Amino acid sequence: MMKDLNRLIGIPFKLNRKDFGGCDCRGIVWLYHKYIKNQEIPFSDGKRIFFRNRKDDVKRMLNILSQIGSPVSFEELKESDIVILKTRGDIGALGVCINTKQLLHMDKVVGSCLTKLRYLKDLFLYGYRLND
Repeated sequence: MMKDLNRLIGIPFKLNRKDFGGCDCRGIVWLYHKYIKNQEIPFSDGKRIFFRNRKDDVKRMLNILSQIGSPVSFEELKESDIVILKTRGDIGALGVCINTKQLLHMDKVVGSCLTKLRYLKDLFLYGYRLND
C-alpha cells in the first residue's frame, strides 16, 4: 500500500534533522525515500555534511550521489529523482521529485512543500536517479 504523501507536507524546517518533527533539505529527501519508497539513502561520507552554501560540502554530496545514482537532465526528471537547486546565487538545496511535475523540498518559513518543477527550471543544477 502506498503511504500517504500528505504526511510529508508541512514538516517544519530544522537543521540537521530527518524526521516528521522537523528536517532540512537532506532530511526531507531521506524521509521521502525511507517512508514512501522504503529505501535508505546513505547521505554521508563519514563526516557531517552541512551542504547549504558550502561548496566543499556540495562536492562531497555530488560524490555521494554519483556513487548511488546516475545524472539526469531536467527534462528527464521523474518520480524519486533527487534534484540539486541553487539558492540565492549559491548551490544549496536538495529536493525530490514526487512525479514528473512536482518537487518536494524544504522552505525555511513554510517547511516541507511542493513546487511545480517548471517554476524551478532556472534554479536546476543537477538531477540524480538512484540505482536499483
